[in-house]
Order: sequence, then structure tokens, then C-alpha cells
Amino acid sequence: MAKIGNFSEVENKKMDVDGAKGASIRWLITPEDGAPNFAMRLITIEPGGQSPAHSHNFEHEMFVLEGEATVVSDGLETKVHEGSFIFIKPGEFHTVKNTGTKVCTFLCMVPNYSIK
Repeated sequence: MAKIGNFSEVENKKMDVDGAKGASIRWLITPEDGAPNFAMRLITIEPGGQSPAHSHNFEHEMFVLEGEATVVSDGLETKVHEGSFIFIKPGEFHTVKNTGTKVCTFLCMVPNYSIK
């Protein structure tokens, strides 16, 4: 059976890791839902906030739903906004910084094996 829901029904957890500021995450689809390959997350970053700067051995894909931000990937800064998509290759050191005046919200997909 398909999982169909509304993001507002999913717990919004503060990103409680070093380097994260004003960022939260909702795990929309996970292996617990029967998803064999990928997890879908909804990430929100407040103005002036950021995701932790990090790298990992897996790719992920992002799609900006609202707001604007600067993606820093391997030292290069790129402005993104509503409608932008981002592909982070395995091993790239990266972070997302909300450089706008409104909340930045984006979908982020990662392989299930990356979930701890």
C-alpha cells in the first residue's frame, strides 16, 4: 500500500549536530515505510542558519521548495532559490546556508544505507 501523507503530520526534529544552526528535518519516507532504496527528507533552515558542513561516501539530491540559500560545495558558493535542484556527489564537502530573509525549505533524498 502506498504511503500518502502531509509533511505537517511528520515530527520536525531539530538538527542537533555540530555546525547546524536553525535547521530542522522531517523524515518523510524511510525504510520503515518499506522504501527499499531511498529516504526522503524535508529540511528547513531559518534565516542565518545552516546545515552542518560535512562529507560522506554517498550522493544526495535536493530540490528547493521555498526561500533562498547558498550551497557551499568543495569550496565553491552557489546561490539557489525556489525551483533549484542540487546534486551532491559522494565525497564532496558541503553545507547549505540560508542567506535569505525567509525560511528555506528543500527536499533531500539519500540512499537508505546512509541512515544511521
